[in-house]
Amino acid sequence: MIVKAKHTTEFFQMNNAPVQAPDLSWAAKGLLCYFMSLPDTWEVHLRDLFTRSPDGRRATESAMKELIKAGYVIKEQGKNKRRNTKYTVYEIPQQ
Repeated sequence: MIVKAKHTTEFFQMNNAPVQAPDLSWAAKGLLCYFMSLPDTWEVHLRDLFTRSPDGRRATESAMKELIKAGYVIKEQGKNKRRNTKYTVYEIPQQ
């Protein structure tokens, strides 16, 4: 049995496909759902993500790498690796 709340505010909608994808780990699905719950203007920074979950650095980096490999996150590396890295998150994977 699944009990769902009546939504009036503070909710988001997302395509079912990535959440039901058998090739994504639960961690990657959870991180993608977290990203989809944020405003469109949100800038993704790995250091910030480490502080938003008790999972720790390794688990967060692993989920992020999985999303990058699957095409849900596109990583653009700048000249200064730490400061100029840009992540773009997609609800549907990019080829």
